[in-house]
Amino acid sequence: MGLIACRVDDRLIHGQVATSWIRGQNIEVVIVVDDKISCNPTQISILKVSAPAEIKIYALSIDKFIEKFNKGVLDNYRVMLVFENVFAPLALIERNIPIKSLNLGGMRFKEGRRQITKALSVSEDEEKAIRKICQLNVEVEHRQLTSDTKVNVLTLL
Repeated sequence: MGLIACRVDDRLIHGQVATSWIRGQNIEVVIVVDDKISCNPTQISILKVSAPAEIKIYALSIDKFIEKFNKGVLDNYRVMLVFENVFAPLALIERNIPIKSLNLGGMRFKEGRRQITKALSVSEDEEKAIRKICQLNVEVEHRQLTSDTKVNVLTLL
């Protein structure tokens, strides 16, 4: 058990995540790892109503997540990590959290980003972070649903 899925999605928890990822992977605990979200009570409340009722939802800062992970608090649960951007998972990987695969599910187009698929757009800094994650031997793949075919993100960049 432990880390079952890790996903970057700027919408965080929504229909696709709840049905395909959480239910499809029998996830018990979803943790949004983000320094800003973890101290925003309104956003935490929204996250909790976005997920299936039986799922435990937490929002933790990078440091707090690493602390809990290293203490083994999550070892007995099927855990999914959700990130708003690629910088938080990079920080975890650089601090020896054993993420083997990172799904880039949704990074919407906005000013300063170039679109690489319908659901993915990246800035120069995000592209550098993705390449660094790949260099650290983590699979970085793109798909919307667990049933979709994985696409290696490096082939899209």
